[in-house]
Amino acid sequence: MRTTEAVDRVAVALDLLADSPDGKSVTEVADALEVHKSTASRLLATLGRHGLVERTRERRYRIGMGIVRYAASALDELGAVSRARPELESLSLKTRETVSLGVLDGSDVLYIDQVTGHERVLFADWAGRRSPAHCSSSGKVLLAHADAGGLEAFLARPLAARTDRTITDPASLRDRIEEIRRRGYERSIGELEVGLSTAAAPVWSRGRVVAAVSVGGPSFRLPARELPRLGRLAIETATAIGRRLDRDQAGDPFPVPAS
Repeated sequence: MRTTEAVDRVAVALDLLADSPDGKSVTEVADALEVHKSTASRLLATLGRHGLVERTRERRYRIGMGIVRYAASALDELGAVSRARPELESLSLKTRETVSLGVLDGSDVLYIDQVTGHERVLFADWAGRRSPAHCSSSGKVLLAHADAGGLEAFLARPLAARTDRTITDPASLRDRIEEIRRRGYERSIGELEVGLSTAAAPVWSRGRVVAAVSVGGPSFRLPARELPRLGRLAIETATAIGRRLDRDQAGDPFPVPAS
């Protein structure tokens, strides 16, 4: 097996486990990698020796604590995250809901920071995770301000449904994007997860959108009538973050890996 194939398998395995809070069995990892179970077992054992994965009592594998060292190193390079954090915390305090900061990474939103709200029923922890851009309010905000070529390439791909509310028709998504541009924020109910309501706004820095701020929680607590208010608060927060970045940051504030 070529070295690049081995690295690809490691990356796919880590992505799979990162999106699986309850872990995956060796068989499930083998199926995802399209390899024999013994090959997947050896790969997981190697990653386990380096602390990148760990085995649960149920003999399932999940991301290990060793990954934290790499994540901390990456976050040190993202000084803009620390600049944005006070504004995210302020929005979370105002709304008592969960607030996230996301960037566009290929066809996904990569959530690079999150502040958890104070209500008992909370938004899932998305920090460090990805979601398809067309399913989330942050993703659609970022698509609305992507370059024309990038948007057209995205719309040419199949749009998979996450729930029965997910927009899967390219023409409908294009109409929604035009709506977002006019309104200045996006609102979403149950498009990414059933029972989840969110509103998101773009972070502008030096003439372009570099991230999106979203605030969200359970739909029973955030019905449709509440989303315009949350959208306005998200705009205020995103504007404040943009001002901090323009004042303090040089270069690309939120770099992401090449896709």
